[in-house]
Amino acid sequence: MKNIVILGSTGSIGTQTLDIIRKEKDYNVVGLSCFNNVDLLEKQIEEFRPKYVCLADSHVCARDTHIINKYKESVNFFYGIEGLESLASIEEADVVLNSLVGSVGLKPTLEAIKHNKKVLLANKETLVIGGMLVKEALKKYNGTLYPIDSEHSSLWELIDEYGKENIDYITITASGGPFRDVEKDKLKDVTIEEALNNPNWKMGKKITIDSATMMNKGFEVIEAYYLFGFELDKIKTIINLESLVHSMITLKDGTTIKGIDKVTMENPIRRALYYPEIRYEKETHNESEFHFREIDNEKYPCLELAYRALKYGGVNPAILNAANEASTYLFLNSKIKFTDIYRINCDVLEKFKSDKEPLLENILYYDKIIKEYVLRSY
Repeated sequence: MKNIVILGSTGSIGTQTLDIIRKEKDYNVVGLSCFNNVDLLEKQIEEFRPKYVCLADSHVCARDTHIINKYKESVNFFYGIEGLESLASIEEADVVLNSLVGSVGLKPTLEAIKHNKKVLLANKETLVIGGMLVKEALKKYNGTLYPIDSEHSSLWELIDEYGKENIDYITITASGGPFRDVEKDKLKDVTIEEALNNPNWKMGKKITIDSATMMNKGFEVIEAYYLFGFELDKIKTIINLESLVHSMITLKDGTTIKGIDKVTMENPIRRALYYPEIRYEKETHNESEFHFREIDNEKYPCLELAYRALKYGGVNPAILNAANEASTYLFLNSKIKFTDIYRINCDVLEKFKSDKEPLLENILYYDKIIKEYVLRSY
């Protein structure tokens, strides 16, 4: 039985992973981390009896005191970002699943790789802001990393089956978000509730807004660039209205193969947990069930920003990610309009465009100053 640490255990990916572990009973949960849902965390501790738990606040607050007092005899508690790094590198863990939200996920991923853990990655920002660092760490420490994003999990399966050398280009699909049938000039007046109403997926708030702006798809392009090593012009995007086609590969002979799966995260999680063993059922559908649309870059300009940031290179993807995290926070707190997310992201990327190398200290520096700038200025 393998030992697993789950970073972000009370979020969507974390809870679905625990559902699978509960059913299969072949992973031992040794560590959990939680941002703010301490009520659910308490239930998870009671059921899975982890030896280690990380709480979000470096300074213990009132909401944490109950859990700490209740489990202090059986649980080793960590706190804050440093605690996440410690939890990701504990000796007992064989596998670290990172389902944190935001740039906070980068350093724990690097720590897990350095300590020879198998990393299951659902934190897209890790690769968006630190893709080169992750690639270098995987090579240096002979590490293992499997993606849990449904699109990248699907691509991973297809590339594994057909061979990268036989593929001309890859395509990442999108749902189109809640505004795929809304005219562009009406987007400025959409509400938070409307933006959170994804037609196909149930996800956390931040990623749901990213899906609505299509920033999420842009970040997935950057992820694919680092995960699979295709040139940027060989990574394409398209809308699949049903979200049953998660990705496609087009072979050098012109044949296109679709990566078809459920509209849930169960199979991507299972694929990462059990690879190379197959413990999931593949979906089958008729071609008539699939409906595709080209992505309108004028309606979804955030997608182009991601391509632009990656072409700029260096720390610029980290600059864009920080701007997006901060602008999305502002929108979710009713400080700006939906269309301001793109305006802020674009303004910040061009204002702070940098030729600095993507070293960890540079990435963390820009992550901090960009977020402070956006929250202070808009």
